[in-house]
Amino acid sequence: MPQIRLATFNIENLLQRFNFYAYGKITVERVLRLVGEEPEESNFDEYMMLRKSLYLGLSDDSRQMTTQAIRDIKADVVCLQEVDNKQILDDFHDYYIKKSTGINYGWRRLIEGNDNRGIDVAVIAKDRITVKSHASITFEQFDLFNDDLADYGLNPGDRIFRRDCLEVNLKVDDKRLTLFVCHFKSMSNGRDETIPVRKAEAAAVKRIITEKFGNDAAADSDWVILGDLNDYTHKNGNPVADSGLTPLFENDFSFNIIENLPEQERWTQFYPAEQSIQQLDYILVSPAIEQKNSNVQPDTIRFGQPYRVPRIENVPRYPRVGFDRPKASDHCPVAVTLEI
Repeated sequence: MPQIRLATFNIENLLQRFNFYAYGKITVERVLRLVGEEPEESNFDEYMMLRKSLYLGLSDDSRQMTTQAIRDIKADVVCLQEVDNKQILDDFHDYYIKKSTGINYGWRRLIEGNDNRGIDVAVIAKDRITVKSHASITFEQFDLFNDDLADYGLNPGDRIFRRDCLEVNLKVDDKRLTLFVCHFKSMSNGRDETIPVRKAEAAAVKRIITEKFGNDAAADSDWVILGDLNDYTHKNGNPVADSGLTPLFENDFSFNIIENLPEQERWTQFYPAEQSIQQLDYILVSPAIEQKNSNVQPDTIRFGQPYRVPRIENVPRYPRVGFDRPKASDHCPVAVTLEI
């Protein structure tokens, strides 16, 4: 049976541009005062150059660690979230991944989506892929608009996906495989308040899959959903009552491959404000793929996580990983080798 190794990784703000005026988490003022200096507010240009230097130094460290994580994933195809644009994707590949590791992802695709910050989903692959965007689909097109979405301030003509559902088609030997790369609505405005948006996104992904393969054939087809779906079914190991991902699990539509791991190993993200761990990053496989890979365990790479993350005190870290930053990302990449 042919095999392929797939991965998903939210690489946390791979940006070409930066808003220095809003950069406040680690400010130049704080850094200077730690060494007994006061910022020169009268010299604005010099002050902004200091901010830029600080950002560039931190960013380079983080991207070195991101690169190490991608090296350790050892995937044929890596599905990425939070990428600014195609140019920065190519530059990151050429000057970090390829130059540092020798790995060549010769096929790199990104289509601008709907995010108002400009962060997109993307895919890098060693072999040929073709991609298709579904970013333009609206709630009324898929008949998914409801009162909860109206209460949230959305309209029937609005686009469903906060970023995109990027359809990726490829061949594994003589077999065809389709990936759906997603980055659902964040929980930043409150998890309960934003669940209806993620439910609509999940239902839309399900609709796209069933329309592509046919309602009766979807279960027997080879497809995988990958990405940061920004919701969880368990928090700190305990089940939750509701989730924005429910449509993807109803009637065994798809299977969460990370559930093949022991329960304590299923988390992919630590949320410091609540000191909680949960799975936000998913590799969901079709019933046909699950049947051929029912005991396969994915790999969750934690070497790039900051030292403040609990439960992994004995896990070695990449050089220069900090207590809070720099780090590879605030998400752990997940990879799995599947038989197709």
